[in-house]
Amino acid sequence: MNEKLAILKMLENKQITADEAARLLQAVDSPGAPAAPVAPSAPPPVPPPSPAPMPSAYDGRGNNGPGPRSGSIPPPPPPPGSGQHASGHSTIEDLGRKFESFARDMAPKVQKFAESAVSAIVGATDKVSDAFSGSPDRYSHAPPPRPSTGGQTHRASSPAPAATAGGLTVVNIEKLVSGEGCNELSLSGLNGEVRIKGYNGDKISARLSYKAKRTGASIELVQLGAKYFLNYEPDDFTQVSIDAYVPERAFGVLKIDSINCEVDCSSLSASDIRVMNANGSLSLSGIAAGTLMAENSNGRLAISNIVADTATLENGSGQIECTEPDIANMKITSYNSPISLIVSGFNRHTDYLWSLETANAKLGMNLPTLPSLGYYIKAHAAMGEIRLGLTGMQFLINEPSLVEARSVSFDAAAKRVKIVAETSNAQLAIS
Repeated sequence: MNEKLAILKMLENKQITADEAARLLQAVDSPGAPAAPVAPSAPPPVPPPSPAPMPSAYDGRGNNGPGPRSGSIPPPPPPPGSGQHASGHSTIEDLGRKFESFARDMAPKVQKFAESAVSAIVGATDKVSDAFSGSPDRYSHAPPPRPSTGGQTHRASSPAPAATAGGLTVVNIEKLVSGEGCNELSLSGLNGEVRIKGYNGDKISARLSYKAKRTGASIELVQLGAKYFLNYEPDDFTQVSIDAYVPERAFGVLKIDSINCEVDCSSLSASDIRVMNANGSLSLSGIAAGTLMAENSNGRLAISNIVADTATLENGSGQIECTEPDIANMKITSYNSPISLIVSGFNRHTDYLWSLETANAKLGMNLPTLPSLGYYIKAHAAMGEIRLGLTGMQFLINEPSLVEARSVSFDAAAKRVKIVAETSNAQLAIS
Protein backbone atom coordinates (compact mmCIF):
# COMPACT_ATOMS: atom_id res chain seq x y z
CA MET A 1 0.00 0.00 0.00
CA ASN A 2 2.86 2.42 0.76
CA GLU A 3 4.32 1.76 -2.70
CA LYS A 4 1.02 2.64 -4.37
CA LEU A 5 0.74 5.87 -2.36
CA ALA A 6 4.30 6.83 -3.32
CA ILE A 7 3.53 6.20 -7.02
CA LEU A 8 0.38 8.28 -6.79
CA LYS A 9 2.36 11.04 -5.02
CA MET A 10 4.92 11.06 -7.85
CA LEU A 11 2.09 11.24 -10.37
CA GLU A 12 0.55 14.14 -8.44
CA ASN A 13 3.90 15.97 -8.45
CA LYS A 14 4.21 15.31 -12.22
CA GLN A 15 7.39 13.37 -11.69
CA ILE A 16 6.04 10.54 -13.86
CA THR A 17 3.37 10.28 -16.49
CA ALA A 18 0.09 8.48 -16.10
CA ASP A 19 1.30 5.55 -18.27
CA GLU A 20 4.41 5.21 -16.17
CA ALA A 21 2.36 5.27 -12.97
CA ALA A 22 0.07 2.55 -14.36
CA ARG A 23 3.01 0.31 -15.17
CA LEU A 24 4.48 0.87 -11.69
CA LEU A 25 1.17 0.08 -10.01
CA GLN A 26 0.88 -3.09 -12.13
CA ALA A 27 4.37 -4.08 -11.07
CA VAL A 28 3.45 -3.63 -7.41
CA ASP A 29 0.36 -5.79 -7.82
CA SER A 30 2.26 -8.49 -9.79
CA PRO A 31 5.81 -8.72 -8.44
CA GLY A 32 6.79 -11.48 -10.85
CA ALA A 33 5.65 -9.77 -14.02
CA PRO A 34 8.27 -7.83 -15.98
CA ALA A 35 7.76 -4.10 -16.50
CA ALA A 36 9.42 -1.54 -18.73
CA PRO A 37 11.88 0.81 -17.08
CA VAL A 38 10.39 4.11 -15.99
CA ALA A 39 12.23 7.46 -15.96
CA PRO A 40 10.86 10.92 -15.32
CA SER A 41 9.84 12.51 -18.61
CA ALA A 42 11.06 15.97 -17.56
CA PRO A 43 13.32 17.42 -14.89
CA PRO A 44 11.42 17.85 -11.66
CA PRO A 45 10.65 21.41 -10.54
CA VAL A 46 13.27 23.25 -8.52
CA PRO A 47 12.38 23.38 -4.84
CA PRO A 48 12.00 26.82 -3.24
CA PRO A 49 15.11 28.76 -2.05
CA SER A 50 16.84 28.28 1.29
CA PRO A 51 17.95 24.68 0.73
CA ALA A 52 19.83 22.80 3.38
CA PRO A 53 23.62 23.34 3.48
CA MET A 54 25.21 21.58 0.56
CA PRO A 55 28.59 19.90 0.20
CA SER A 56 30.93 21.57 -2.27
CA ALA A 57 30.21 19.17 -5.15
CA TYR A 58 29.57 21.53 -8.11
CA ASP A 59 32.62 22.04 -10.33
CA GLY A 60 31.29 25.26 -11.94
CA ARG A 61 30.77 23.94 -15.46
CA GLY A 62 27.57 24.30 -17.44
CA ASN A 63 24.81 21.80 -17.97
CA ASN A 64 26.26 20.63 -21.30
CA GLY A 65 29.60 19.61 -19.78
CA PRO A 66 30.35 16.99 -17.21
CA GLY A 67 27.91 17.17 -14.36
CA PRO A 68 28.48 17.39 -10.63
CA ARG A 69 30.95 15.03 -9.08
CA SER A 70 28.36 13.62 -6.71
CA GLY A 71 24.61 13.44 -6.56
CA SER A 72 24.25 13.17 -10.37
CA ILE A 73 20.94 12.16 -11.92
CA PRO A 74 20.62 8.33 -11.73
CA PRO A 75 19.56 6.14 -14.64
CA PRO A 76 15.94 4.99 -14.69
CA PRO A 77 15.24 2.37 -12.01
CA PRO A 78 15.29 -1.23 -13.22
CA PRO A 79 12.06 -3.17 -13.22
CA PRO A 80 11.18 -5.06 -10.08
CA GLY A 81 12.73 -8.47 -9.89
CA SER A 82 15.81 -7.48 -11.89
CA GLY A 83 18.05 -8.37 -8.99
CA GLN A 84 19.04 -4.86 -8.09
CA HIS A 85 16.09 -4.21 -5.75
CA ALA A 86 14.30 -6.74 -3.69
CA SER A 87 10.91 -5.14 -4.11
CA GLY A 88 8.95 -2.21 -5.57
CA HIS A 89 9.08 -0.61 -2.14
CA SER A 90 12.87 -0.34 -2.28
CA THR A 91 12.65 0.95 -5.87
CA ILE A 92 10.37 3.81 -4.90
CA GLU A 93 12.48 4.73 -1.87
CA ASP A 94 15.67 4.72 -3.98
CA LEU A 95 13.98 6.87 -6.60
CA GLY A 96 12.90 9.33 -3.90
CA ARG A 97 16.41 9.57 -2.43
CA LYS A 98 17.96 10.18 -5.85
CA PHE A 99 15.34 12.79 -6.64
CA GLU A 100 16.19 14.69 -3.44
CA SER A 101 19.90 14.49 -4.32
CA PHE A 102 19.13 15.88 -7.79
CA ALA A 103 17.17 18.76 -6.29
CA ARG A 104 19.95 19.62 -3.83
CA ASP A 105 22.52 19.54 -6.62
CA MET A 106 20.48 21.83 -8.89
CA ALA A 107 19.83 24.49 -6.22
CA PRO A 108 23.32 26.12 -6.37
CA LYS A 109 23.08 26.27 -10.17
CA VAL A 110 19.72 28.00 -10.07
CA GLN A 111 20.92 30.43 -7.41
CA LYS A 112 24.07 31.31 -9.37
CA PHE A 113 22.03 31.86 -12.53
CA ALA A 114 19.65 34.16 -10.68
CA GLU A 115 22.56 36.19 -9.26
CA SER A 116 24.14 36.55 -12.72
CA ALA A 117 20.82 37.66 -14.18
CA VAL A 118 20.32 40.29 -11.48
CA SER A 119 23.88 41.61 -11.97
CA ALA A 120 23.36 41.90 -15.74
CA ILE A 121 20.08 43.75 -15.24
CA VAL A 122 21.65 46.19 -12.78
CA GLY A 123 24.56 46.86 -15.15
CA ALA A 124 22.22 47.53 -18.04
CA THR A 125 20.12 49.83 -15.87
CA ASP A 126 23.22 51.83 -14.87
CA LYS A 127 24.22 52.30 -18.50
CA VAL A 128 20.75 53.51 -19.46
CA SER A 129 20.68 55.86 -16.46
CA ASP A 130 24.12 57.31 -17.38
CA ALA A 131 23.03 57.84 -20.97
CA PHE A 132 20.01 59.87 -19.92
CA SER A 133 21.76 61.81 -17.15
CA GLY A 134 24.48 63.09 -19.52
CA SER A 135 27.39 62.63 -17.16
CA PRO A 136 30.13 65.12 -18.24
CA ASP A 137 32.84 62.54 -17.66
CA ARG A 138 31.41 59.99 -20.06
CA TYR A 139 29.38 62.18 -22.39
CA SER A 140 31.41 65.39 -22.64
CA HIS A 141 30.27 65.91 -26.25
CA ALA A 142 26.64 66.48 -25.25
CA PRO A 143 25.39 70.01 -26.04
CA PRO A 144 24.76 72.23 -23.08
CA PRO A 145 21.17 72.30 -21.83
CA ARG A 146 18.89 75.13 -22.76
CA PRO A 147 18.77 78.11 -20.49
CA SER A 148 16.09 78.29 -17.89
CA THR A 149 12.75 79.68 -19.10
CA GLY A 150 11.12 80.41 -15.79
CA GLY A 151 9.90 83.68 -14.36
CA GLN A 152 9.41 86.78 -16.49
CA THR A 153 11.35 85.57 -19.54
CA HIS A 154 10.14 86.84 -22.92
CA ARG A 155 11.79 85.00 -25.77
CA ALA A 156 10.90 84.82 -29.41
CA SER A 157 9.34 81.73 -30.93
CA SER A 158 12.64 80.94 -32.63
CA PRO A 159 14.76 77.82 -33.16
CA ALA A 160 16.36 76.27 -30.10
CA PRO A 161 19.84 77.49 -29.14
CA ALA A 162 22.65 75.90 -31.13
CA ALA A 163 26.04 75.34 -29.52
CA THR A 164 29.16 75.56 -31.65
CA ALA A 165 32.33 73.57 -31.13
CA GLY A 166 33.73 76.45 -29.09
CA GLY A 167 30.85 76.37 -26.65
CA LEU A 168 29.16 79.54 -28.00
CA THR A 169 25.37 79.48 -27.68
CA VAL A 170 23.19 81.66 -29.91
CA VAL A 171 19.56 82.50 -29.16
CA ASN A 172 17.10 84.87 -30.85
CA ILE A 173 14.75 87.07 -28.85
CA GLU A 174 11.72 88.97 -30.11
CA LYS A 175 9.46 91.01 -27.85
CA LEU A 176 6.60 93.36 -28.66
CA VAL A 177 6.88 96.78 -27.01
CA SER A 178 3.70 98.76 -26.36
CA GLY A 179 3.53 102.50 -25.89
CA GLU A 180 5.78 105.22 -27.25
CA GLY A 181 8.44 107.13 -25.35
CA CYS A 182 7.34 105.84 -21.93
CA ASN A 183 9.40 102.65 -21.58
CA GLU A 184 12.88 101.89 -20.29
CA LEU A 185 15.38 99.47 -21.85
CA SER A 186 18.58 98.20 -20.22
CA LEU A 187 21.08 95.99 -22.04
CA SER A 188 24.52 94.82 -20.93
CA GLY A 189 27.37 92.96 -22.65
CA LEU A 190 30.42 91.11 -21.42
CA ASN A 191 33.71 90.35 -23.22
CA GLY A 192 32.14 90.50 -26.68
CA GLU A 193 30.35 92.85 -29.07
CA VAL A 194 27.32 95.03 -28.42
CA ARG A 195 25.46 96.47 -31.40
CA ILE A 196 22.20 98.34 -30.78
CA LYS A 197 20.34 99.96 -33.65
CA GLY A 198 17.00 101.75 -33.69
CA TYR A 199 14.42 101.13 -36.41
CA ASN A 200 10.86 102.08 -37.27
CA GLY A 201 9.07 99.16 -35.62
CA ASP A 202 7.45 97.97 -32.41
CA LYS A 203 9.50 94.89 -31.44
CA ILE A 204 12.80 94.24 -29.75
CA SER A 205 14.58 91.80 -32.04
CA ALA A 206 17.88 90.61 -30.61
CA ARG A 207 20.43 87.90 -31.19
CA LEU A 208 22.38 86.85 -28.10
CA SER A 209 25.67 84.97 -28.28
CA TYR A 210 27.06 83.78 -24.99
CA LYS A 211 29.34 81.35 -23.19
CA ALA A 212 28.24 80.15 -19.78
CA LYS A 213 30.58 79.04 -17.01
CA ARG A 214 28.11 76.52 -15.63
CA THR A 215 25.27 74.38 -16.91
CA GLY A 216 21.88 75.97 -16.44
CA ALA A 217 23.11 79.56 -16.14
CA SER A 218 20.16 81.81 -16.89
CA ILE A 219 20.05 84.74 -19.30
CA GLU A 220 16.70 86.22 -20.23
CA LEU A 221 14.92 89.32 -21.43
CA VAL A 222 12.62 90.39 -18.63
CA GLN A 223 9.70 92.79 -18.72
CA LEU A 224 8.61 94.39 -15.48
CA GLY A 225 5.86 96.87 -16.20
CA ALA A 226 7.32 99.40 -18.63
CA LYS A 227 10.89 98.27 -17.96
CA TYR A 228 12.69 95.83 -20.25
CA PHE A 229 16.10 94.51 -19.29
CA LEU A 230 18.51 91.70 -20.05
CA ASN A 231 18.83 89.76 -16.83
CA TYR A 232 21.81 87.52 -16.03
CA GLU A 233 24.50 87.06 -13.42
CA PRO A 234 27.88 88.20 -14.84
CA ASP A 235 29.77 85.71 -12.65
CA ASP A 236 28.01 82.85 -14.49
CA PHE A 237 29.23 83.86 -17.97
CA THR A 238 32.52 84.41 -19.76
CA GLN A 239 30.96 86.18 -22.76
CA VAL A 240 27.69 87.89 -23.64
CA SER A 241 27.36 89.56 -27.05
CA ILE A 242 24.27 91.45 -28.24
CA ASP A 243 23.11 92.31 -31.74
CA ALA A 244 19.74 94.04 -31.36
CA TYR A 245 17.21 96.16 -33.22
CA VAL A 246 14.99 98.21 -30.93
CA PRO A 247 11.96 100.44 -31.65
CA GLU A 248 13.38 103.86 -32.36
CA ARG A 249 10.79 105.87 -30.43
CA ALA A 250 9.38 103.39 -27.91
CA PHE A 251 11.75 104.18 -25.04
CA GLY A 252 12.14 107.23 -22.85
CA VAL A 253 15.25 105.81 -21.15
CA LEU A 254 17.98 103.70 -22.77
CA LYS A 255 20.79 102.22 -20.68
CA ILE A 256 23.63 100.28 -22.29
CA ASP A 257 26.61 99.12 -20.28
CA SER A 258 29.36 96.64 -21.02
CA ILE A 259 32.75 95.39 -19.94
CA ASN A 260 35.59 94.56 -22.36
CA CYS A 261 33.32 95.04 -25.38
CA GLU A 262 33.25 96.72 -28.77
CA VAL A 263 30.10 98.86 -28.58
CA ASP A 264 28.23 100.42 -31.52
CA CYS A 265 24.95 102.26 -30.99
CA SER A 266 23.12 104.07 -33.77
CA SER A 267 19.77 105.55 -34.81
CA LEU A 268 18.44 105.71 -31.26
CA SER A 269 16.08 108.28 -29.81
CA ALA A 270 15.15 108.78 -26.15
CA SER A 271 14.85 111.44 -23.50
CA ASP A 272 17.73 109.93 -21.53
CA ILE A 273 20.49 107.79 -23.10
CA ARG A 274 23.38 106.40 -21.04
CA VAL A 275 26.15 104.31 -22.57
CA MET A 276 29.07 103.01 -20.52
CA ASN A 277 31.87 100.72 -21.67
CA ALA A 278 35.01 99.64 -19.84
CA ASN A 279 38.09 98.49 -21.77
CA GLY A 280 36.97 98.70 -25.37
CA SER A 281 35.91 101.02 -28.16
CA LEU A 282 32.61 102.91 -28.20
CA SER A 283 30.86 104.36 -31.24
CA LEU A 284 27.70 106.50 -31.16
CA SER A 285 26.03 107.81 -34.31
CA GLY A 286 22.68 109.18 -35.41
CA ILE A 287 21.41 109.60 -31.85
CA ALA A 288 18.81 112.08 -30.62
CA ALA A 289 18.44 112.61 -26.88
CA GLY A 290 17.44 115.11 -24.29
CA THR A 291 20.38 114.01 -22.13
CA LEU A 292 23.26 111.88 -23.37
CA MET A 293 26.02 110.43 -21.21
CA ALA A 294 28.79 108.32 -22.77
CA GLU A 295 31.70 106.96 -20.75
CA ASN A 296 34.49 104.81 -22.14
CA SER A 297 37.96 103.66 -21.10
CA ASN A 298 41.04 102.18 -22.75
CA GLY A 299 39.67 102.49 -26.25
CA ARG A 300 38.53 104.89 -28.94
CA LEU A 301 35.38 106.96 -28.41
CA ALA A 302 33.77 108.08 -31.67
CA ILE A 303 30.68 110.32 -31.75
CA SER A 304 29.01 111.49 -34.93
CA ASN A 305 25.75 113.25 -35.84
CA ILE A 306 24.47 113.56 -32.30
CA VAL A 307 21.55 115.85 -31.47
CA ALA A 308 20.98 116.56 -27.77
CA ASP A 309 20.23 119.22 -25.23
CA THR A 310 22.97 118.07 -22.87
CA ALA A 311 25.83 115.62 -23.44
CA THR A 312 28.71 114.41 -21.29
CA LEU A 313 31.40 112.50 -23.18
CA GLU A 314 34.30 111.01 -21.26
CA ASN A 315 37.12 108.68 -22.23
CA GLY A 316 39.93 107.39 -20.05
CA SER A 317 43.19 106.55 -21.83
CA GLY A 318 41.69 106.75 -25.28
CA GLN A 319 41.19 109.35 -27.99
CA ILE A 320 37.88 111.11 -28.63
CA GLU A 321 36.66 111.90 -32.13
CA CYS A 322 33.54 114.06 -32.22
CA THR A 323 32.04 114.85 -35.61
CA GLU A 324 29.01 117.05 -36.36
CA PRO A 325 27.53 117.34 -32.88
CA ASP A 326 24.50 119.59 -32.48
CA ILE A 327 24.44 119.77 -28.70
CA ALA A 328 23.51 122.81 -26.66
CA ASN A 329 25.55 121.95 -23.56
CA MET A 330 28.45 119.59 -24.16
CA LYS A 331 31.38 118.50 -22.00
CA ILE A 332 34.18 116.39 -23.48
CA THR A 333 36.94 115.03 -21.25
CA SER A 334 39.87 112.82 -22.19
CA TYR A 335 42.75 111.66 -20.00
CA ASN A 336 46.17 111.62 -21.63
CA SER A 337 44.69 111.20 -25.11
CA PRO A 338 43.86 113.64 -27.94
CA ILE A 339 40.49 115.23 -28.71
CA SER A 340 39.34 116.02 -32.22
CA LEU A 341 36.20 118.09 -32.89
CA ILE A 342 34.83 118.76 -36.37
CA VAL A 343 31.69 120.91 -36.89
CA SER A 344 30.20 122.29 -40.09
CA GLY A 345 27.10 123.99 -38.69
CA PHE A 346 24.95 124.86 -35.67
CA ASN A 347 21.30 124.28 -36.47
CA ARG A 348 19.14 123.14 -33.56
CA HIS A 349 19.90 125.61 -30.78
CA THR A 350 20.50 129.31 -30.43
CA ASP A 351 23.10 129.24 -27.66
CA TYR A 352 25.84 126.65 -27.22
CA LEU A 353 28.15 126.13 -24.26
CA TRP A 354 30.97 123.64 -24.77
CA SER A 355 33.83 122.51 -22.53
CA LEU A 356 36.75 120.42 -23.83
CA GLU A 357 39.62 119.20 -21.69
CA THR A 358 42.53 116.81 -22.10
CA ALA A 359 45.95 116.28 -20.53
CA ASN A 360 49.29 115.69 -22.19
CA ALA A 361 47.66 115.37 -25.62
CA LYS A 362 46.66 117.54 -28.56
CA LEU A 363 43.29 119.27 -28.66
CA GLY A 364 42.09 120.30 -32.10
CA MET A 365 38.84 121.98 -33.27
CA ASN A 366 37.65 122.72 -36.78
CA LEU A 367 34.75 125.22 -36.63
CA PRO A 368 32.74 126.98 -39.33
CA THR A 369 32.94 130.70 -39.95
CA LEU A 370 29.55 132.15 -40.87
CA PRO A 371 28.05 135.64 -40.64
CA SER A 372 25.30 134.37 -38.36
CA LEU A 373 27.78 132.80 -35.90
CA GLY A 374 29.40 134.48 -32.93
CA TYR A 375 32.17 132.83 -30.84
CA TYR A 376 33.45 133.45 -27.37
CA ILE A 377 36.57 131.36 -26.70
CA LYS A 378 38.80 130.81 -23.66
CA ALA A 379 41.79 128.53 -24.30
CA HIS A 380 44.53 127.44 -21.91
CA ALA A 381 47.58 125.28 -22.62
CA ALA A 382 49.63 124.97 -19.45
CA MET A 383 52.94 124.11 -21.14
CA GLY A 384 51.88 124.11 -24.76
CA GLU A 385 51.02 126.46 -27.58
CA ILE A 386 47.66 127.91 -28.59
CA ARG A 387 46.75 128.59 -32.21
CA LEU A 388 43.48 130.41 -32.87
CA GLY A 389 42.76 130.77 -36.60
CA LEU A 390 39.15 131.97 -36.67
CA THR A 391 38.48 135.20 -38.57
CA GLY A 392 36.71 138.26 -37.15
CA MET A 393 37.95 137.63 -33.58
CA GLN A 394 38.72 140.33 -31.00
CA PHE A 395 41.44 139.26 -28.52
CA LEU A 396 40.96 140.09 -24.88
CA ILE A 397 44.01 138.00 -23.82
CA ASN A 398 46.56 136.82 -26.33
CA GLU A 399 49.47 134.89 -24.81
CA PRO A 400 51.26 131.74 -25.99
CA SER A 401 49.53 129.55 -23.38
CA LEU A 402 46.39 131.60 -22.66
CA VAL A 403 43.91 133.12 -25.08
CA GLU A 404 40.54 134.81 -24.57
CA ALA A 405 38.76 136.12 -27.65
CA ARG A 406 35.30 136.88 -29.04
CA SER A 407 33.69 137.61 -32.35
CA VAL A 408 33.24 141.29 -33.10
CA SER A 409 29.52 140.70 -33.79
CA PHE A 410 28.99 138.23 -30.94
CA ASP A 411 26.13 140.02 -29.20
CA ALA A 412 24.14 140.46 -32.41
CA ALA A 413 24.78 136.95 -33.85
CA ALA A 414 21.85 134.61 -34.49
CA LYS A 415 23.86 131.67 -33.11
CA ARG A 416 26.23 132.17 -30.19
CA VAL A 417 28.86 129.57 -29.28
CA LYS A 418 30.92 129.71 -26.10
CA ILE A 419 33.89 127.35 -25.83
CA VAL A 420 36.27 126.66 -22.94
CA ALA A 421 39.24 124.48 -23.94
CA GLU A 422 42.22 123.31 -21.92
CA THR A 423 45.22 121.02 -22.38
CA SER A 424 48.74 120.61 -20.99
CA ASN A 425 52.11 119.81 -22.58
CA ALA A 426 50.52 119.77 -26.05
CA GLN A 427 49.19 122.02 -28.77
CA LEU A 428 45.69 123.54 -28.70
CA ALA A 429 44.51 124.49 -32.20
CA ILE A 430 41.21 126.14 -33.18
CA SER A 431 40.58 126.95 -36.81
